Amino acid sequence: MRKINLNERFKFYAVLWILFLPFFACCDSGKAEIKIANWNVQTFFDAINDGTEYSEFVKSKTWGEEMYKERLKRLCSVIKKLDADIFVMEELENSDVLFDISNFLAGEWNPRKIYRYACFSKNEGGAIGCGVLSRIPLQKMNLHSLDIRSENEKMPQTRPLLEIEIKERTLSLFVNHWKSKSGGEEKTEKWRNREECVLSFFMSRALNEGNAVFAVGDFNRDINDFCVKENGNVLLRAWHGKLIGDEGLLVKSPWFDENENLIEPGSYYFREEWSRIDNIFYSGKIEVEDFFPAAEGFWCNENSIPYKYSLWNGRGYSDHLPLVCKVRLAD
Repeated sequence: MRKINLNERFKFYAVLWILFLPFFACCDSGKAEIKIANWNVQTFFDAINDGTEYSEFVKSKTWGEEMYKERLKRLCSVIKKLDADIFVMEELENSDVLFDISNFLAGEWNPRKIYRYACFSKNEGGAIGCGVLSRIPLQKMNLHSLDIRSENEKMPQTRPLLEIEIKERTLSLFVNHWKSKSGGEEKTEKWRNREECVLSFFMSRALNEGNAVFAVGDFNRDINDFCVKENGNVLLRAWHGKLIGDEGLLVKSPWFDENENLIEPGSYYFREEWSRIDNIFYSGKIEVEDFFPAAEGFWCNENSIPYKYSLWNGRGYSDHLPLVCKVRLAD
């Protein structure tokens, strides 16, 4: 593993923060197969004005406690329907929303279905972050953030990479929500490249420590815009940001089937086109047994197009489809 050259002002920071939700039941941590779901839940703000909300929520005359509670019910109905062991979400406002989700999920008497563990990550002053609910014990949560000062412009606010170890399993989970294309795709691409470097670096480190690795989230970059190799392999940039030959971290993507065709539909529908900006990458002693965008459910129409959340009338779910993946750790 190459050491990070601090002269390039490319730095990493890590903090520890895990929330243990107040449930009292046993978790089936010995389960061999793990079902993981990921969903960008689209600007999921609570009903309290903290000053960091998007302007349309602050100006809205309809947004409030009732609409927030109704949206919580809808989100929890999807969580229950997908029935994943680990449920990852992007665009939650704060950890209080994660606690509210947990309260709305309360009342489950089957101990195998209770989400006893959770964590949340967000930059100070940021509008939205990432949350994780889990039936499997979580440990060693770390956040890895960028501090780039070598460009001719101020670095935009980016969200930290969330790294979690699954207790009693040799698995590292990486939750991503990369810089959006707001401001122009070409202009903002360099920041997504840097975030790719962060992910590559810490996935490589976890692999070197003997862990299997599983990265998931909203990358704001279509799978075809990565360096795609044969057999569903993807080459992630090395930490210095370059792709030279085979230099970088080789991982697999479940978006490609056994014939190297893309699985349909995508995960994000925008301007009458599907894209696959929600992604999963994995490597090490881990096998994907099933993968699909959750395109059949009450959160989308008969054409699998997701019911986008509309602030003006409070209807809809999200403009993304959830991704569902079943994995098994190799012996």
